[in-house]
Amino acid sequence: MADALKAGNFASDNDDSMAWLIELAMRDEWFAARGEPLPTSGPGVKDRKILFAAVAKGVLRYLYEHRDDLITTLQIEQGIGNHRHEAAFDLVEKT
Repeated sequence: MADALKAGNFASDNDDSMAWLIELAMRDEWFAARGEPLPTSGPGVKDRKILFAAVAKGVLRYLYEHRDDLITTLQIEQGIGNHRHEAAFDLVEKT
């Protein structure tokens, strides 16, 4: 069975969801660009987290809905035998 990908939500915190990983990437980029930590309180924090969750859900839902269009199996004939890679996934939040 394929591993399930988790989009997360606005409350995601250290849960290995896409929303949480986007938050971590934003922290890195914010610090790199501004030289200061990403705000963790104040105006805009909840809106930022809602935006990240919406983007994560949209991306994963799109990939899931179009999974038949993705290359999920690759077989290469080389040398003595064949070399094969397979990839498949499912979603925790499908709607």
